[in-house]
Amino acid sequence: MDCWEKLLNPPVLRQNLISASVFISAYEICKDSIIDKPKSFFTDSWSTEKIECSEKYKSEVLSLAKSPLKSSFLWFKELGAVDDKDIDNFSKARELRNKIAHNLPNFISDPEYEIDQKVFEGLLDVTHKIGVWWVINCELPTNPDYNGEEIDVSEIQIGTIMMVRMMMDIAYGNEPEEGYYYKNIKHGLAKKTPNK
Repeated sequence: MDCWEKLLNPPVLRQNLISASVFISAYEICKDSIIDKPKSFFTDSWSTEKIECSEKYKSEVLSLAKSPLKSSFLWFKELGAVDDKDIDNFSKARELRNKIAHNLPNFISDPEYEIDQKVFEGLLDVTHKIGVWWVINCELPTNPDYNGEEIDVSEIQIGTIMMVRMMMDIAYGNEPEEGYYYKNIKHGLAKKTPNK
């Protein structure tokens, strides 16, 4: 009966489908963000067709492991941005992502299959930690606007995390009002577009 309740009760089914898709999407967004940071740092040239990564990226990052994700994590670890616990937390998120992707029917019908919110928060925590480290060590030192400025680390907002949180608010119906983010971005873009 519990299986039928999970599968056929409309609010429960919707919630489980949304939770699964939000987790997989958040994982992919966070993963791409972590890979892209060192990749862009060592990029020689950009074009609309392709990105030309330097030999230094291959020797200093990609040489550390077989996958770009693992090598990026090891590179960040060498620099002191993350530790073994952070890498372990992200590995748990990867395992859960794969489990959901390959066993989705179980997550929407079997009461024993649930998305672990601790794993989800661990994913966001690691991504936030890397993002803050990146801002402090790579972005601020190259921005003359912040020369000699006192930076409150707790105030740093990471775009990747903001995007995931907005996606969650929209998917779960937690916006201040329906279409809140959409209306605000459209309003902001309209202000920037000159009248013809």
